[in-house]
Amino acid sequence: MRISVAGLPVEWQDEYSDFVSGFGSETDDEPVMSIRFERELPECHGVQYIEGGSEHTLRLMNSELLTADKDWCNATAYFSTKEGEYALALAAMCSKFAFFDALLLHASCVDVNGEGVVFTGASGIGKTTQASLWGEHLGAQIINGDKIFIREMNGEFCACGLPWKGSSEYCLNKTTRLKGVVVLRQSEENRITMLNQMQALELFMPHVFMPHWDKECLGFALETFGRLIESIPVLLLECRPDEDSVKITYNRLFG
Repeated sequence: MRISVAGLPVEWQDEYSDFVSGFGSETDDEPVMSIRFERELPECHGVQYIEGGSEHTLRLMNSELLTADKDWCNATAYFSTKEGEYALALAAMCSKFAFFDALLLHASCVDVNGEGVVFTGASGIGKTTQASLWGEHLGAQIINGDKIFIREMNGEFCACGLPWKGSSEYCLNKTTRLKGVVVLRQSEENRITMLNQMQALELFMPHVFMPHWDKECLGFALETFGRLIESIPVLLLECRPDEDSVKITYNRLFG
């Protein structure tokens, strides 16, 4: 099955393809990568040496294994149908997409009249809640409540939906021009602050999934992140989950 994520075609070779069904693509463009799935981990009794094999091997808590070639063009994921998921497929995609100026974020994202606002922060901080408030009070469309790609495309940064949504119910195959990134912090008072680049490094960067397992991919990702914080506003929103927090953020970005 051919899918498209962040404007990049991917060959998704999985008989259980409902997970990505909303991201199907009929493009004739050559896929940037191919991901194949096996439903069981390879058996290993004792020491095992695999002839040839792959350049990269990722392992997740003994429930998922992925191998890939040097350029992340071809990957194979192995996991148990009982315990496994598609976490390492996303890690492989994050690695490959770094070559195409894309970053994976732990974030929610809304589209407001064709412009995207990204909310990021620690787990449980209220990313999906803030996105829902924008939907309620501004009629914003929620693209994803848990993970997004930000990609530089044709000289501008865009926020892109993807199939992974965590515990959120929101998952749209949509790309929108990025207006700003909002780092969330819970507070009894609503305050919003524009961050400089050093502050953005400290508060925003921890919520970007960096492919630290591959030096070359990491280098590209860091360069993209540097360009991102130079060109897109990054704000700190200390807030309550209410309409006023929406208003002060909207006015700061769009006013």
